[in-house]
Amino acid sequence: MIKFGTSGFRGVIGDNFTKENTCKLAYALGSLIKKEKITEPIVDIGFDNRFMGEFFAKWAAEVLVAYGVKVNFYTESLPSPALAFMAKKHTFGIVLTASHNPFYYNGIKVFSGGREVPDEYSSKIEKIANSVKYKNIKSVPYESGVESGKITELTRFDEYIKSILSFVNKKSIQEYNPKILFNVMHGNATTAIKDICKRLGLKNYEIMKENLDPYFEHGLPAPYLKNLGEQAKRVQKEKFDIGLALDGDSDRITCIDKTGDIYDCNYILTLLYNYFIETKGYTGGVAHNTAFTNLISLVAKTHKETDFIAKVGFKHIAEIFLKSDAFIGGETNGIALKDHLLSKDGVLASFLLIDLISHYKKSFKELLTKLEKEYNFKGKVLEFAYPISLTKKAEITDKVFVKKELPLLDKKLISSSYADGAKYVFENGYWGMIRFSGNENVVRIFAEMEDEKACLEQIAKLEDFIGVKVRQ
Repeated sequence: MIKFGTSGFRGVIGDNFTKENTCKLAYALGSLIKKEKITEPIVDIGFDNRFMGEFFAKWAAEVLVAYGVKVNFYTESLPSPALAFMAKKHTFGIVLTASHNPFYYNGIKVFSGGREVPDEYSSKIEKIANSVKYKNIKSVPYESGVESGKITELTRFDEYIKSILSFVNKKSIQEYNPKILFNVMHGNATTAIKDICKRLGLKNYEIMKENLDPYFEHGLPAPYLKNLGEQAKRVQKEKFDIGLALDGDSDRITCIDKTGDIYDCNYILTLLYNYFIETKGYTGGVAHNTAFTNLISLVAKTHKETDFIAKVGFKHIAEIFLKSDAFIGGETNGIALKDHLLSKDGVLASFLLIDLISHYKKSFKELLTKLEKEYNFKGKVLEFAYPISLTKKAEITDKVFVKKELPLLDKKLISSSYADGAKYVFENGYWGMIRFSGNENVVRIFAEMEDEKACLEQIAKLEDFIGVKVRQ
């Protein structure tokens, strides 16, 4: 059964992520292209470092070619944002990736126009893919596709690199010459990072975990707090100016200050938005989901710009980009700049942060502290994920979303909402939230409080409220 979640179709390899389902999805895409009478269709296909990624990608290419679609096939692992960017001028882009999920997962993201396809289009793909019989799907051997010119093999993605470079100031970066510790988590960002650093003249950097490991050290290739201890210690001890950690397919990012303090995109997006408004001369709003720091709302309000709230999932931020003047957007784990892509890009965000600290010649923490003082709002946002059974999910759904029972908290509850998860708003702009993942069987708990201790206390109360303990 093929079912798209918050970001593409994902599953356990050998269970529901199989050659059969990959071919069914490719068939569905080819059928829609034919039905829509798209002339000279081209689909860009890439893969990340996951087990058998190249094989799955080639199987998808073989099916598309059989149904009259030309394929640009990237023969080396590349970042999902790079594939999405290169596919902007073509019909679709497909990346074989399960992003930050465990090593035994794989998945498929489908892009169009620099964004993941919207829900209504993924529903069409699902319907066709789940109705076709595998034995009826045609395919053309990969080698035959290459020989006939229907499959073009590629390795370079220069236009993507040039786009990133267009948003940063080479001169100020060279003058500041920051010492940078990247962490690619055995993912696919290494080539792009090295290329951009070379073009910027940066030599004072190091890349952690760039070796190929399809097991991801038997952990999650995600820039979560618990995965960044080693990097944070090195940043502080070896006097790096900044640490930047990306996930397995390079669209997520976390920042480490020179003090070793770790910051997610709540703070990265807020500082970048303020930087683009105050220094780069941009005008327009900012888009983010409801589980986000209130500091960014204060920044937008002060600049008389709109603070757009989206449902979780970057495809919803893309919709806001298309319908408003918002030029930058993000979720806890990623950031997008509309003039570059309508989906998140950890590589772009990395170099925007390098540009930021180089321009001000100050550390990330110094810049954030200054902003918090300016807006008289200090907060700490934390998020944890909890694996749950389907039975437990049903129990939480009934309690939180059907009966709408309220947790017992030590803060005065101002309001509660259920638009995209259950959000409980307290005094002074602080909040807590419970929502289910759209891609896996986990429930997530978020909170923003005045400091980490208060944040952990509120999260513990919400854990007790829904009866979960084990964090992912």
